Amino acid sequence: MKRFLACLSLTLACAVIVSNGGTVYAAESAASVSQQQTTLSSTPSAYGEIIDLYTDKACYQPGDTAILTAKIKNSTGSGIEQTVTTKIYHLNQQVWESSENVTVAAGGTVGHNLSWQCDSADYTGYLVRVSLGNGSTKVTAIDVSSDVSRYPRYGYSVDFPVGESETESTSLMQELARDYHINLVQYYDWMWRHEKDIPSDTAVTWEDMFGNTISKASILQRINAGHNLNQKAMAYQMVYMAREGYENYGVSKEWGLYKNLNHNISYETNNPSSLNRIDQFIFPLEGKPFPILFVFNPFNESWRNFMSSQYTGAVNTFGFDGIQLDQMGDFWGNVNYYDYSGNSVDLANSFSSYVNEIKQNLTANNSSKNYITMNAVNGAASPNDDFSSNDIIKNANTDFPFSEIWENCSNYNDLKNYIDWQRKNDGGKTMVCAAYMNQYDNLGTTYQAESGTLSGVHSGTENNVTYVTGFDETGDYSSYTVQAPETGTYSLVFLASNGTDTRAQKSIYVDGTKTMVANFDSTRTGLIPADPSWYQYSAESSFTTPKTLYLTQGTHTIRIQQDSDNAGGDIRLDSITLGTFDSNSVRLTDAVLAASGAMHIEMGSGLSMANGSSGYSDAVMLGHPYYPKAYKSMRDNLRTAMKNQYNFITAYENLLYDPDIIPSDGGLQNISISGEAVSGSGEAGKIWFIPKNKGDDYGILHLINMTAETDTNWRNAAAAPDEKTNLTVKYYIPTYKSVAGVSVASPDTDEGISTALNYTVSTDSNGKYVTFTVPSLEYWDMIYLKWGSESCPSIIEAESSILSGVSTNTDHPGYTGTGFVDSYGTMYSSVTFDLDVPTTGYYNLKFRYSNATAAECKRLLIMDNASEGEVDFPVTADWNTWQESEKQVSMRAGMHRLVLLVSSGYEGYINLDHIEISS
Repeated sequence: MKRFLACLSLTLACAVIVSNGGTVYAAESAASVSQQQTTLSSTPSAYGEIIDLYTDKACYQPGDTAILTAKIKNSTGSGIEQTVTTKIYHLNQQVWESSENVTVAAGGTVGHNLSWQCDSADYTGYLVRVSLGNGSTKVTAIDVSSDVSRYPRYGYSVDFPVGESETESTSLMQELARDYHINLVQYYDWMWRHEKDIPSDTAVTWEDMFGNTISKASILQRINAGHNLNQKAMAYQMVYMAREGYENYGVSKEWGLYKNLNHNISYETNNPSSLNRIDQFIFPLEGKPFPILFVFNPFNESWRNFMSSQYTGAVNTFGFDGIQLDQMGDFWGNVNYYDYSGNSVDLANSFSSYVNEIKQNLTANNSSKNYITMNAVNGAASPNDDFSSNDIIKNANTDFPFSEIWENCSNYNDLKNYIDWQRKNDGGKTMVCAAYMNQYDNLGTTYQAESGTLSGVHSGTENNVTYVTGFDETGDYSSYTVQAPETGTYSLVFLASNGTDTRAQKSIYVDGTKTMVANFDSTRTGLIPADPSWYQYSAESSFTTPKTLYLTQGTHTIRIQQDSDNAGGDIRLDSITLGTFDSNSVRLTDAVLAASGAMHIEMGSGLSMANGSSGYSDAVMLGHPYYPKAYKSMRDNLRTAMKNQYNFITAYENLLYDPDIIPSDGGLQNISISGEAVSGSGEAGKIWFIPKNKGDDYGILHLINMTAETDTNWRNAAAAPDEKTNLTVKYYIPTYKSVAGVSVASPDTDEGISTALNYTVSTDSNGKYVTFTVPSLEYWDMIYLKWGSESCPSIIEAESSILSGVSTNTDHPGYTGTGFVDSYGTMYSSVTFDLDVPTTGYYNLKFRYSNATAAECKRLLIMDNASEGEVDFPVTADWNTWQESEKQVSMRAGMHRLVLLVSSGYEGYINLDHIEISS
């Protein structure tokens, strides 16, 4: 379960051959790489095998010493001696190598340690490859960064039970660091109340709002263990919530946020309908008595001061390194918010000032523990964000942005566009997305309730649903024979209804042994005070304690039984499922997020195991907005893929997340792939290309295999894409740049190893292009082109740029360069320019043109795949008269691709000579 896979880069060596008018660049090392991989993969493990490889920290400071451990197993009946070779790479350059001999006794396993002093270069990712003389190999990755917020590989931790040993706490955090390089951990629902973190300074345990017992010692042990791994701990806190009865804990109703000019906050704890008379905004939750969260005004200075003391108290008491702030988005709809005095409150624009004040207070308290981020709930690229993302992303002084993804980004391309917009508007920070995979799919092997062995219960059918009910006397049960496809961790998902106003408990027996208790909350058509309904079935209304099962491969018996100590009443059970994540959709979504420049909070720890050899499950993927809910489990293929993914994004962090990475244009004039349908917007059934530039050093081309997709909703289960082989890619490049090398790397193939590709640079009537062949594409490939050192001229000729649907001519004098673009007016014709600017700021673009038509013409200007509005081209005296039209744009330092496009509303013919750029 601790197997590490990652990415390996190879030194790029090229020979130059002139052929057919283009220049062919041959990667001489490619053949030897392929041969080496064949040798390694065919080597038997009988002579010694590396079964695990990991680093001792999640990340390192420049100049630190990294300790690597390779676990080597000898399965033979005699001792062996092997040469252990370690190579470390940055992208496609080897930076270090070491070889040592290791002896392993017959049938034994040794942990071989080696050390590497990290380079002094800050914010740099490395790939580590360790191999034995017989060919067995493993890879991992190293992140050297002085600040974890630059590359926030965010994980989570939940369930802090009494009795957790220090060894267990350490093991939980080590798994996140070793397997996934998690360098930031969100501690979720660790506090007593939302407005008061702990009952008192002397409290050692407390109950959260769902009745779970929280241990202070467990929290402290995990935070300390994480610190020893160079992980930062973030305390989850709500910006504006307090529990019912908040006046008993120092909070005033005068700080509240109200839906009218009244101020009633009283209700009957056993009468949900009485919630309707509360005037303060609330968020009700299931339970008995049901907990209520009351909403407060983030602009209110007294509320800010009160909560700021809670945040600094969390840092000082527990050693948290910062605060994860949360909100509910526009949950209450398009409504008016009022403070206690009846003044209107602009809630959506209240959060940045709140964040900035809290950041100042955290810094004043302890400048080394002042990390802060704020959930931009349901964000989307402007203008599709209808609530708070614009304010938070642009104005809040967060160390890294964070956004919970809902319907505003329902498809793959929405995700990419949102991330592009965010990076453009906050200086290229790396955002973390909380995107809950497969949340609305009940995936895994499902067993219908009525198909089981029933004792004391009976089946019924109503509203076309057949269910089992009658769990009302001790000993009543329904039992099911299930098949576990492999040994590992499983989640039980119950599709059930509870039409009472009381949580119902049922005991769960596995192979005759009671292992957990399942809690079934009321099922409603909406939140309280909606009435409970027997006709509303939900797979989210139940969760178990403990949360996960350990099943060996094969046949097992699962029994749901009414025991004498089970509280509550009856349920209707429709089915049970061994809940499983869909590997294909997870891998595609993670590819899109990483290729777009964002992280995905998904790997966490702390969920307890009901049975098996370990008290805690392996790292659990996040599939639900209430983090402790083990809604689904990973199968081995997905667990392996996630280790590959995290090794890859760590090793190649400089090509994925650096602030100087800028999107390029997704128009189809830029690329073609022989025999394949291509999309620049994530269309189902096509290969999606996502182009980027890193400064003026690299061009980056991500290929994502969407060919098996039938829809574009990233949450939904997907078919496995058919692997593509030998893809011939033609990609148009900046006219002024040469190409010094082309490499491909993928988390899906060759352990992430970078492979140098042969390539040809040529020109045709549409512009200058590079062609190369990608050996294979499973889910996601990253191709990176090393640009030459040429600088961008201040004037770029239109006729030598990337042309689509236009022609060139010389029949009107006065042009610069070798001619000009004409026949430029048919729908969707375009001219694409590549510009490189040295510093971030505003730049003036001058388009030299002529327009002898009868009317002013316009063009849509697209920069870095986003609209920059129109460029006007007024009428000139004749076609021999050239003049300039100007447009000012803001650009980050680096390379940008601009497209002047003829689209609806931007018609008319012009001749275009060149573009000139000035600061």
